[in-house]
Amino acid sequence: MKNRRLTIFAGIGLIAYILIMFFGNSSSGYSLPDYTKSDIFNALDYSAKQLHIPSITEEEAMYVDAVANNSIGRYVDEKQLDQQQLTILEKEVPLYTIEVDTFLKAYQVNPQNGELTSATSINIATDNVEQFVIDQFGAGYELQSEERDNSIFAEWEVKKTFVAETSFDNVSKMVDVYLINNDIVQFDHYGLAENYPLQQVDSTGQMILYIIIFLFLVVMFFIVTIHLIIKLVKKQIEGFIGPLLLTIVAGFGWFYLTNAMGGAISGIGMIEPALMTYLTFATLMIRWKKSKQTVSTKLLSFKKPIWLGLLAAIISLALSESFFFIASFFGAWVSPVLNHGALIQLDVWMLPIFSLFIGLSAAITEESIFRNYMIPSFDRLGVIVSVIATSVLWGILHIGYDMFPWYLYVIDFIIITGPLFYFVYKRYGFKTVIFLHFFYNTWVTTLFLFSVDVKVAFVSLLITLSPFLLFLYRRTDSTV
Repeated sequence: MKNRRLTIFAGIGLIAYILIMFFGNSSSGYSLPDYTKSDIFNALDYSAKQLHIPSITEEEAMYVDAVANNSIGRYVDEKQLDQQQLTILEKEVPLYTIEVDTFLKAYQVNPQNGELTSATSINIATDNVEQFVIDQFGAGYELQSEERDNSIFAEWEVKKTFVAETSFDNVSKMVDVYLINNDIVQFDHYGLAENYPLQQVDSTGQMILYIIIFLFLVVMFFIVTIHLIIKLVKKQIEGFIGPLLLTIVAGFGWFYLTNAMGGAISGIGMIEPALMTYLTFATLMIRWKKSKQTVSTKLLSFKKPIWLGLLAAIISLALSESFFFIASFFGAWVSPVLNHGALIQLDVWMLPIFSLFIGLSAAITEESIFRNYMIPSFDRLGVIVSVIATSVLWGILHIGYDMFPWYLYVIDFIIITGPLFYFVYKRYGFKTVIFLHFFYNTWVTTLFLFSVDVKVAFVSLLITLSPFLLFLYRRTDSTV
C-alpha cells in the first residue's frame, strides 16, 4: 500500500512536472557557447596587456565559470524578449561573463567580444578616469555618482559610477570605477535594467560565502573525526570495505567535478574535494552496519530502493519545479548559464560522465553526511529540529549558485527538498534516498543536455537509468 501511494504521487508529480515544463513561464534562451576555454584565456591575456595589468594563466586559475547578469536576466525573462531582441541587447551589454578567479584577484570576460568587463585587485595609474572609461568601453558615458568609503575595512576610497544609454528604454550601460589615491584598483562594466536592482556579490562577498562553506566543512571535519576516533577506540566500527568502495567512487567524482567546473585540483583547490571525500568515508564508517548477506543477495536488495528512489525523484522534481515556478511570480530568477562553465571545460561527449558524477558524488556524500549521519544525531532533539537543522545545513552547501535572490536554494531546501529527503530516508532507508538524489541530479543535467546535443543527451539518459540493469541481473540469477 505504501509503495502504491508513492507510485500514485509520482504519477501526479510527473503530470505536474510536464505541465510546468511545457506551459509554465519560459525563460528566454541564451546562446550556447561557441568558444573554448583557450579563447577565454587568450582574450583575457590580450585585454590585460592592453591595460598593463597582470594576466591570469590557466595554471593559476582556481575557478572558471559563467556568471549571468541577474538584473538583465530578470528583465529579459519578464519582457520575454525574442531572439532578435536578445541578440541586439547582447551587443550593447554583457548578458553574462566568464569569471576567472585566483586566490588574490578576479577577472571577468565578455565571451561574445572578448572584452575584459571586470577586474579586481589591480593598479592602474590615471589622472583622468573619464578618459579611461571612454578608452575601455566607448563614448557616451556620463558621471552619474561619486561615493566615498571611509570605513576601516574599505578596499577603496572613491567609487565613480558612469552611465550610458542603450537602444532599450529601460536598460543602461554602467561602469563602476574604484580608486585609491587616484589609482584604479577595480572596475566593473555591466548592464542595469530599471526596476531590477542588481544583486551583486563582490569579491569580498564571494570570499565570505566561500569562507562560510569552508568553515562548515572544517567544523564537520573535527566533529566527525572525534566521533570516528571514539567509535574506533570502543571497537564499534562494523565495516571498512563498503565505505571505502563508495568513498572511492564519490571521491573520484568530486575531483573530476572540481576540474570540470573550472576549479583547480592542486594546492588550495584540493581542499574542498578532499574534505568532501574524507567526510564521506568517515560518516559511512561511523554509521555502517555489518551484514552477513552474500554479494549476490546484496545486489538483489537494491531493486526496491532503485524503484522507490526513482518514484521519489519524480515527486521531488515536480515539487522543486513548482516552487521555482511560483517563486518566479515574486521576482525569483535562476541563471540560464548555470551549466555553461562545464560546456567550455569539457568535450561534449564527456558531458554524460559529468552528469553521472553529479549524480553519484552528491548522492553518496551528501546523503552520507546530511541524512545518514546528521539525522540520527538531530533526531534526539525532535523531528522538527532535525528536519530544519539538516535542511538549513544542507542548503548552506548550495549558497554559491547563480540565482536571485542568492539564498533561493536555501528556501527550497528548508520548505521542500530537505523535508522530502528526510521523509524518504526515515520511511524507506539510506539506499532509497541515495537513488532519489542520484536520479534527481542526473535528470536535471540530462534535461539540459537535450538543448546541447540530442545524441549526447540520450547517452546521458542511458547512464541515468543504468541502475536498473540490476533488474536484469535478478532475472538471470533466478534461472540458475
